[in-house]
Amino acid sequence: MAERAPVWVEYLMRTGYAARGFVYLLTGGLALLAAWQGGAAEDKKGALASLFGQQFGQLLVLAIAVGLVCYGIWRLVCGYMGLEDNGTEAKGIVARVGQGLSGLVNIGLGLSVGRFALGLGSGGDGKEALTSKLLAMPFGQILVGIIGLGVIGAGLAYLYKGWAEKYRENLRWSPVLEKLSGAIRLGLLSRGIVVAMIGGFFLFAALQADAQEAGGLSQAFDLVRSQAYGRYLLGILAAGMFAFGIYCWMETVYRVLPTRQSKGTVTIAQHLKMHA
Repeated sequence: MAERAPVWVEYLMRTGYAARGFVYLLTGGLALLAAWQGGAAEDKKGALASLFGQQFGQLLVLAIAVGLVCYGIWRLVCGYMGLEDNGTEAKGIVARVGQGLSGLVNIGLGLSVGRFALGLGSGGDGKEALTSKLLAMPFGQILVGIIGLGVIGAGLAYLYKGWAEKYRENLRWSPVLEKLSGAIRLGLLSRGIVVAMIGGFFLFAALQADAQEAGGLSQAFDLVRSQAYGRYLLGILAAGMFAFGIYCWMETVYRVLPTRQSKGTVTIAQHLKMHA
């Protein structure tokens, strides 16, 4: 049975979702601008770099870095404590491991962004360098392939969450959320497509034993843009990234955690019924 996390964990969660939402709003907005004007679409790091040059940009980027670290810690705690009612069956264990990996990735991203904000590094995501190191290890191709399959699985999970509207289970529903439901679905579906594409890059890098094939968000944008009607497809995908940012901000405000009672605990679904 899930237990309520300490109050500080809830603060971490809400701070993290707010920072994550800002990053995707910025990334999606710049990608929409690129689709409209015909320029290159920026990934998350590029979007933050463009923000860095603005007034108070360094402080904003540093605040975002702290928020991303908070989000990463929240995902680690969420997986460790089982705060999303995933259970102890094989499916639940896989979900909790995935939450832990998501936490580590976001902590790494936050620290990298923080180094960039403080002038200690370029803030590059290092996917190619990491993949190169993994490929050099014994059974490295298999390891990179497993990572690719795992990332593809995460993308499919986002697609399912959006298509089946599973996001409703963890949110305290309201008229505002009802109006934004379509945008939330678009955001989750777009996020799923992008994540699955990134997983595909890793899988292809494993099959080719070539670290240069590993890519991230900017490579996904480039691939979409290279297709027929790519400019319009990029616009749709960029709008989805912007919508995913809105979803993160809705998580900031309306996310529900299980509540401990004197005689046990109440799951998220039970909590929502009690406060309906």
